[in-house]
Amino acid sequence: MNRMVSVRTEELAGPALDWAINAIESDQQPGTGQLQLFALPDAEQLITKYGVWCDVGHRHPWLADMTNDPFNRQPGETRTIAVFRAVVFAKRGATVTVPAELLQQ
Repeated sequence: MNRMVSVRTEELAGPALDWAINAIESDQQPGTGQLQLFALPDAEQLITKYGVWCDVGHRHPWLADMTNDPFNRQPGETRTIAVFRAVVFAKRGATVTVPAELLQQ
């Protein structure tokens, strides 16, 4: 069994962020070695599906929010990262559990 670790949602990136989105959007949880078998939704799909607010930030390149609370805006280096983090935050909270091996890739 894979070791799971807690990560702040605003720090999720790369494979760990993709895994967290797949955990929300797919019926089955992908294994860490199976992540490439699952098609990731794109940011536009999530914006439309969940009504995600997204805009250029001042201190961060992008900000996104799904909770209608300015204090819950999630930063991102790209628009997609910000949108993905906003969805994960709204669905799973400020901290999520992901497989440890995804953080080392």
